[in-house]
Amino acid sequence: MPKSPVELLPRRRSLRLGRDTREEILNAAEELLQRRGYNAFSYHHIAVRLGIRNAAIHYHFPAKEDLGVALIRRYRERFDEWRQSMAGLADAWDKLQAYFKTYRDYLQDQCKCCPGGVLGTEFDAIPQVMRDEARQLMREIYEWLIATLEQGRAQGTLCFKGRAEDEAVVLGSTLQGALQIARLAGPERFHQALDQLALELTGRVPERQAAA
Repeated sequence: MPKSPVELLPRRRSLRLGRDTREEILNAAEELLQRRGYNAFSYHHIAVRLGIRNAAIHYHFPAKEDLGVALIRRYRERFDEWRQSMAGLADAWDKLQAYFKTYRDYLQDQCKCCPGGVLGTEFDAIPQVMRDEARQLMREIYEWLIATLEQGRAQGTLCFKGRAEDEAVVLGSTLQGALQIARLAGPERFHQALDQLALELTGRVPERQAAA
């Protein structure tokens, strides 16, 4: 009988219970979440991937929603660390380009969706506690985008019509949508969207468009 895609993944040797095991479980769950979605994997998939028993996963995460919440909170922690690392950049446009790069990284692996895309698609099918965490993650990103856009407008490095609150929504939805379109139409469509954002926000024609 043919093996499932998960069973074909390389197994890792069994791990001792402890912090390392918890992180390994989260890493495996994150990959499965981004490749398959929250409702398309189980503790069995993680156990096979790591070469451990289901009981080891339940030890750290008694219920699957506990695992889901831990994953989203880890995304929030990562974003907070990234946001703090951006504080050293004086130019708001440089900050936005660094943010765009995180989406370019997801584009490189078209088998994986960005967390926002996965959680948004499955929002009605995930536990309420996960929805609350996902909303908080999106709120934190949204607030950072607003602050960065306002900073850029004050500096004169960014130009856009209307409120920063509205432009932040346009930015987020454009990046998210462009990733989805790229899955069907190829990565060039994503780069087109990114170039257009650059043109609209800075007034400068991107090198790719100028060379066309």
